[in-house]
Amino acid sequence: MAQTSGLALHADVPEQSFSANGGYEYSISRGASGLSLQFRKPGVISGSRELSYYAGSGATARSYLISVDGFLYEAPATYYTSSAKWAPSPGYDSYNYPFLTRGIAPACLQCHATGIREIAGTQNGFESPPFVEPGIGCERCHGPGAAHAASAMRSDIVNPATLEPRRRDSVCAQCHLSGEIRVDRAGKSSMRFAPGELLSDYAIAFVRQTRDAGIKVNSHVESLTRSACARGSGDRLWCGTCHDPHSVPAASEKVAWFRSRCQTCHTPAQCARGENCIACHMPRTEAADADHVVYTDHSIPRRPIPRNRKPPADAPLTAFGGVRSGPRDLGLAYAIVALRESNPAYSARAFDLLREAQRQSEEDPETLAYLADLYVKRSDDASARALYERLYALVRAAGAPESSAAAHLGAYQMEQGHYDEAIRLFREALHISPALVLVRMNLAVALIKTGRPGEARPVLAKALEFNPSFTAARELLDQIR
Repeated sequence: MAQTSGLALHADVPEQSFSANGGYEYSISRGASGLSLQFRKPGVISGSRELSYYAGSGATARSYLISVDGFLYEAPATYYTSSAKWAPSPGYDSYNYPFLTRGIAPACLQCHATGIREIAGTQNGFESPPFVEPGIGCERCHGPGAAHAASAMRSDIVNPATLEPRRRDSVCAQCHLSGEIRVDRAGKSSMRFAPGELLSDYAIAFVRQTRDAGIKVNSHVESLTRSACARGSGDRLWCGTCHDPHSVPAASEKVAWFRSRCQTCHTPAQCARGENCIACHMPRTEAADADHVVYTDHSIPRRPIPRNRKPPADAPLTAFGGVRSGPRDLGLAYAIVALRESNPAYSARAFDLLREAQRQSEEDPETLAYLADLYVKRSDDASARALYERLYALVRAAGAPESSAAAHLGAYQMEQGHYDEAIRLFREALHISPALVLVRMNLAVALIKTGRPGEARPVLAKALEFNPSFTAARELLDQIR
């Protein structure tokens, strides 16, 4: 856990090249300043980006972060340890161009680093460096340590193993339980969770109701709960039963180590297949939500089970562990997954649930934002605009970093010919999230409409920096040149 983030300069990875969708070629090279990523499509475009930081311990893979003016984005190239090769980052195989604008929100870094230094009023802006300490520090699992450092008393620090089961498991679940999606409760943030508390008081993980949930990157807690071992042991079996968070057994010792863990519950016996219990009962399986990687099956099947990589598109979502949830939480879960998967069944469920949530409260920004988006998709701009106006007033009053309201209201103003107001709103949205290339395009058009092509040029140039294959921005820039 101490190796889950750091400077890309210090990452020990090879220089390699690989091909991806759209005819693009990627190369990773090392220079005096560190690692850099080059991309090119012969005869079309080429470019490069410095890789500033990495995220991931490297046990399975390491992804890399690009910094643009202090805003962090995931690089389209990841190094996969098992194959010792670079390949597209998880989810990037579906893009046929260099996708350079997947923003790294503070919650993304929370499980990889200590002391996230976010810039207020932005969605993915950070100080340099973006964290106080690379990797996961002691306080992530043990809570605030000042009193313990002063007294050296065990009673002045949290020991997860001594907590009641739900609070104990919350310590691991804060980073190892994502489900299909995790939704923060209204007015709460999972980043504020502290060991000793219940994670479910801050956030709810929603999982699909399906016979085979598949193996996902962060499904360890979910899978373990489904195992016969966990069900048979009551609350005694937990992550710490088999894993020592402070050390990892050497490769030559793993078989004996994990066999000894199994034998804390199971009677020692000679097995015809050998001494390696986990080879049969915790097989390495391809992850359903990330290509190029395999993860250990923590559902501990008695016999290997073929995994379905694509669960039914309309499988219901349910709150993990039976925790309390309402229309707002479940509606957001459906809406976020629907957006990710272009899932019409989930969009319909989200729409009904979020309308109910809105009737219960007009003050929840997340409800307003996603419901407005669903109205847009239904071509009901009148309803969407009313929600965006309400959302804009709320986030302005709270000083919250929310860009969608300003971006959409700017578009509505531009449609009515109110270009100066549209320009103000577009600039506000880009201050919060500068990689919104369609907003940049709209801003450039509004500037041209008001006789300011000179101001439009750098706006379009920045759009092309974020997306070099953005043809419309390139053509407009060529026209005003």
